[in-house]
Amino acid sequence: MIQDVSFYVISVLAVLLLSALVPLALKKYFIIPILTLAVMLLAAFVIPNFIDTTNWESLAGYAVFLGILSLLVSILMWFYLRGRKKKKELSKQNDPSYETNEDEKLVKRGNRKR
Repeated sequence: MIQDVSFYVISVLAVLLLSALVPLALKKYFIIPILTLAVMLLAAFVIPNFIDTTNWESLAGYAVFLGILSLLVSILMWFYLRGRKKKKELSKQNDPSYETNEDEKLVKRGNRKR
């Protein structure tokens, strides 16, 4: 195992931050868990070549832990964004001041009136 505590703290914080922000920006919820698992498993096999006191089994286990953590955060972000989207749609439907004509509805769906 790597003896430096900052490696673990920084990697967990980076995974949490990326798992929360990337779904907000890209709307791709399973990209970060897959990338986290792939990058950390690659690191688990490369790092022991340069540091003699480490072995790949413990680092691979840590990579799986980070992948599962990233997956959980991504699923929570998906639930949060889905609920927020539903609330927004309900508030638009119930708001009498929010009226759209047929042209605006067509543009919102991507079907432009020609």
